[in-house]
Amino acid sequence: MKKALIIQGGGFRTAFSTGILDAFQKNKYNPFNLYIGVSGGAIATSYFIAQQPNYCFECIKYLSANKKYLDYARVLNSQAIVDIDIFYEVSNTFMPFDFKTAESNLFGKQLAIVMTNRKTGKPTYYHPSINDWQDAIIASCSFPFLTKGKHILGGVEYMDGAWSDPIPVKWAVEQGANDITIIRTMPATAKLSKSWLDLIGEIYYRNDIGLKTAFTQNHLNYNQAVDFIQNPPKEVVIKQIVPEINLKAGTYSDSKELIIEDYHYGFKLGEQFIAQTKSKMK
Repeated sequence: MKKALIIQGGGFRTAFSTGILDAFQKNKYNPFNLYIGVSGGAIATSYFIAQQPNYCFECIKYLSANKKYLDYARVLNSQAIVDIDIFYEVSNTFMPFDFKTAESNLFGKQLAIVMTNRKTGKPTYYHPSINDWQDAIIASCSFPFLTKGKHILGGVEYMDGAWSDPIPVKWAVEQGANDITIIRTMPATAKLSKSWLDLIGEIYYRNDIGLKTAFTQNHLNYNQAVDFIQNPPKEVVIKQIVPEINLKAGTYSDSKELIIEDYHYGFKLGEQFIAQTKSKMK
């Protein structure tokens, strides 16, 4: 049986996902052999694989209060309001990522970081090495317009993975996964309509078929993933840990208090999930 763990993105809402994963680590729950992280979920997944509880949570709190990371005044100078490249500093110095442990823990397993190829508008499921792990995460988190919008890896321009495969559950099944756990940052049945950001992207990239398609399809990709989750193939079991209502923090919230609330809510749901899972095994 191939067991997959999928972590959706969500900017600072990733604090919720991190709470769940910290509950997993506290209870030594990690039956997975395929990990898939999207955008902020790629950061949370990486620290989970490296067995570094609380690290991702501390990163999120640090970034929420760091003007170098998030500064709305930069828009006055036509600069990105979010400096995603600060992740190099965070993962090297503030909350150093344990590359060697992560690599060791992936022996016999697989990690895919989802990013969007800017030329084709299609998803890339990238398997990082120690040498390009940070770059893969930054590529997956390069939010259109609000950050620098792209990151080059292996000579290819990438942007946020959520624009091509926000919940890569179908891809997980295609890889042979038949027992899938998904950590999501939106309520289970919630669907998306086209956002203002996608409307801007369609217009701005109207002469770039690949990118224009990514913005056109963004909300449709999400909604199709929700439909797939609700009606999976017969041989596939899908379990979800989702907030019952919208989380307190936003994609780029600078409220540490709201981020902390979401983290503790996630930790609570993580412990409940483990208790229910153990109960079913008896």
